[in-house]
Amino acid sequence: MMSLGKVAIIADIHSNLEALQVVLKEIERLNPDKVICLGDIIGYGANPNECCELVKKYCDVVLLGNHDAAVAGIIRDDYFVEHARVAVEWTKKILKDEYIEWIKSLPLTYELDGFFFSHGAPYSPDSFIYLVSSDAVLWSLKFLSASGFKASFSGHAHITYSFGVKKGESGILYGEFEEINFDDFEVVAINVGSVGQPRDRNPKSAFGLIEEGKIYRVFRVEYDISKAAQKILDAGLPSILSSRLFLGR
Repeated sequence: MMSLGKVAIIADIHSNLEALQVVLKEIERLNPDKVICLGDIIGYGANPNECCELVKKYCDVVLLGNHDAAVAGIIRDDYFVEHARVAVEWTKKILKDEYIEWIKSLPLTYELDGFFFSHGAPYSPDSFIYLVSSDAVLWSLKFLSASGFKASFSGHAHITYSFGVKKGESGILYGEFEEINFDDFEVVAINVGSVGQPRDRNPKSAFGLIEEGKIYRVFRVEYDISKAAQKILDAGLPSILSSRLFLGR
């Protein structure tokens, strides 16, 4: 059986070019066999076209996020908070048609060697549910167990928090794990964190790496927040989208 090798996973870039460039450089250093993007390439930030270009070029698999879907007209944005909706409408005006069409072609899920990938919680990919609440965690772990997956990888929540059931135990273990050994778990649902707008009180970009199908590692890298934040202000986007980058929340 061929080894899975290294698989890098990114999510929630949100038009943050400075963050994406640094993350891709670090991924290049790690030299993975595959790069998977869990969606939300755009929204919030000031460089949607440039981020689409890089993701399309460097990622082997790209999934649809809710902000991508809203900009492409696949879903409505009236349930978004105001600053998110403003960014969606702004992005619609400047995103190239070729990227709109590309986004419309993106799938919701991807499966690889016992792993399940989606933007939101795995049990209902088209609903874009945050993998945070107790209900979402329980339903996700039940889905993984019933479907024969050993782990899932989600974006959307912008945090590096994971939930799992360890072998020989009945309770759910949860936390911000820097490393997860899949052999220790019956099932585990992983939030990979955000490249372009972290919300776990750590402003560093986050991404993950699966190694040989056995280990998952979390990486955090610094980027030029000041430059990305100023671009948001210069574009006339809501100031909260700029200031929150410094706070990681």
